[in-house]
Order: sequence, then structure tokens, then C-alpha cells
Amino acid sequence: MHLLKSENYRRGIISSSLLNVGGKSVAFLQQWLIGFYFGTHSDTDVFFFTYNIILFLSYFFLNFTTAVLIPEGMKIRVRESDEKSKQFLNTYIQFYVVVGVLLVLLSLFDTGRVFAFISEFPTEVIADNITLIRWCLPIIFLNIVVTIMSEILASYKYFTAPNLITLVNYVCGVAFIVLFHDSLGINVVALGLIVGYVVNLVIFTYFMRKMLKWKFFIRPLGRVKSILGSGIYAQLGHTVYLVALYVPQNLFSQLPSGTLTAINFADKLISIPSIFLVAQITKVMSIKINNLVSANQFSELSRLMKRLVTGVSYGLTVVAIGVFFLSGPVIDLLFSWGNYDMSAMSITARILSTMIFYLPFGFMFALYGSLFNSLKKQRYVFYMQLLTQGLMLIFYFFIIPRFGLFTYPVCRIAPYVIATGVVACGSVLMLRNKAEMRSVLLCHLSITIVAAIFLAVDWYTFGWV
Repeated sequence: MHLLKSENYRRGIISSSLLNVGGKSVAFLQQWLIGFYFGTHSDTDVFFFTYNIILFLSYFFLNFTTAVLIPEGMKIRVRESDEKSKQFLNTYIQFYVVVGVLLVLLSLFDTGRVFAFISEFPTEVIADNITLIRWCLPIIFLNIVVTIMSEILASYKYFTAPNLITLVNYVCGVAFIVLFHDSLGINVVALGLIVGYVVNLVIFTYFMRKMLKWKFFIRPLGRVKSILGSGIYAQLGHTVYLVALYVPQNLFSQLPSGTLTAINFADKLISIPSIFLVAQITKVMSIKINNLVSANQFSELSRLMKRLVTGVSYGLTVVAIGVFFLSGPVIDLLFSWGNYDMSAMSITARILSTMIFYLPFGFMFALYGSLFNSLKKQRYVFYMQLLTQGLMLIFYFFIIPRFGLFTYPVCRIAPYVIATGVVACGSVLMLRNKAEMRSVLLCHLSITIVAAIFLAVDWYTFGWV
């Protein structure tokens, strides 16, 4: 229980970041072991599709929890009492339990038909993997319940709780794969994750009862009216985002066996610098931006934005160029072992080499989101999400089916290029420091040109499909 303790903000950022690094490292090891022992075939495609859909579904509840429930619960705690706050938050724990159980039961009722409806896998592939799919379904309930409990703990300054979920889940996942891959086959991946979530559920339940004196069976206090407006607003943009995550999964389920697994590996590799560089820099700098906005130091804010956008974005572009040239050797080093299919890994290498140019634009997008939140312009963040994910959906539907798999990176990157360009122009007007912000526009344009050149080189060398 030493990992779960109340901390100040600075210590919390450090400890949660370290635990995040550890958790994500173990998560990548688990992904690697799946390919090492089970290869890249239709069964791994089905697992990654199912697990990704479950995660997308949980993101919907996570966004509602962090954007609406936790702020409202903290407000009740400060303005009324801790007991009222617990009563309010506990109502939604109970609600999540009911919703999670219903979702699992509905999916179990006619699993094959549900899966055929949301995916494009052949009927025989679904039938062959129906046991694996059913083993994944309890994760729906476990994920959304454990997540709300972890966010409640974080609101009480137990900052390591959300990252503890990842670490425990994937340690159990790795242990189960290593120990039982021969006897249980691919099903062992789902079983390991279920055990991890159950362990988390037991830890959080015990800890909340012991340290927070939490009562899980008390009279509900929903306060639906107080959260309805902000809840709808928060979920609208996020729903478009989740649809944009789902659509490529559906499209890739139509492709030959192993393709979806190969793309998943590329996405996981890209997430490593995204988490360790983009997320951590944005998290720390958002505190600085909040302080400058609170002090009305808008000239200093313009200079900070210039330094961050130009310095960090150029640095991430250099990282992207390095990965472009080294993607082949990196993939050979990581995946030339075990049961990996090297033809599928060539897909991973090519997707990785071009998708990596998402990094600088993803950083700009996250940074502008922090800026608008600090300026109390949340509706601009909503418009950013709507523009980006809306364009992404249009590109997915009209470009990938016509020009093939390897247009996926440009369909993912281009909306961020457009959205961050529009926002950069808006920031010039908002921050009223045209000299500083012109540098930001020049940086955005130059990185866009560099990314376009490397994407064009890739397409010229290998073709569209």
C-alpha cells in the first residue's frame, strides 16, 4: 500500500510520472510477448480489436468522470461536506456497476451477432475466436468501475492510483502469458487482464474503506440537473473523438489476417514518445500557463508559447526524422524473434516511419488545448476536437478505401495539421503579440512542409498500397 499515499502536487507529478513510465513499459512488454508467442494472425487481430473497442468504450466513461463528476464532487466537498461529496460520487460508482454489468450481459446474449455488427471480420474468424471474445467482455465492467475509483482516489491526492491500474494489469498480463501460453493459448491474454483488474478492484475497495472511510451502500445523491449541461457538452466532442478511433479499427478488420495486429504494434510504438515526451511536457507546462493567465502576464505567455511551440515542436520533428530512417532496423531488432510474421512487421515499420510525424502536431494540439482551458475558452477546445475528428472521419471514409492502407498516417496527421494551423492563427489575435506568434506560424508551416516531403518520399518509394 506504500504506492497509494496522499501527496502534494509536485511530489504527485513526479511519483505518478515514474509509475506511468513503469506501467507503460510493462504494457509494451505484454504487447511484445503476444506477438512473440502467438504471432500476427486472425486470433491476435480479434483480440486487439476487441480490447481496443473496450478501451474506447471506457474512455467515454473516463471522460465523463474526469470532466464532470470529479470537479462536481470536489466542489461539493469544499462548499458542503466530504460526506455529501462521497454520497454523490458513490452514486455514480453504483451507476457504473449497473451499466457495466448490463453491457456485459447484452454482449454475452448473442456475442457472435454483436461482434459481426461492429466489425468486418469473416464469420468463420468470429466463430473460431468466440471464446476469446467472451473472455474479454468482463473487462468492460471491471475497467469502468476500477477507473472511477482510481480517479476518486486521485481527487483525494492519491495521484498514483490511475497509473497503478496500468502497472498491476500488465504485470498480471505478462505473468499469465509467460506461465500459461502453452496450456491456455491466446485466451491467456484476456485472463491475465481480468486478474489484474480484479486485483485493482480489491486494492481500491479496501483502501477506500480503510483510509477514506468510504461507504459503498448509502443513499444515492445524483444531482443530475447540476451535471447535465456540462456533461452533455463534455461528451459531445469526445463522442466524435471515439468514433474517429473506432472507424479505422473497423476498416482494418476487413484486411488480410495479421494486418490489424501489425498496425496496433505501430500505434503502440508511437505512443511511447507521445506519452513520455508530449504528455509529460504538456502536463508540466499547463501549470505554468495557468499561473501566467492568473497573473494576467499575457506578454510572457506569448513568449512562453513561442518557445514551446518552436523549441519542442522542432525537437519532436527531429525525433520523427530519426524514426523515419531507423524504423526498419528498430522493427527488425524488436520483432525478429519468436513467432512474428515478418511480412506483417514490414507493415508495422512503414506505418511507424510515417505516422511518427504526428508527434509535433499532437504536441501543438495538446498545448493549445491547455492554453484555451486556462483562458476559460473550453468551447474552443470543443471546436478543435470537432474540427479534427470530423475531418479525420471524412478522410478515413473517402481516402483509405480508395487509396489503401498506407494512407492511414496522412488521414491521421492531416486533420491535426489543419486544426493546429487554424488555432495558431487564432492565437495570434487572442494573445495580441503578433511578432511572437508569427514565429509560431512559421514553425507550423516549416514542420508541415518537412512532414509532407517525407510522406511523399515514402509514397514515391513504396506506392500507395
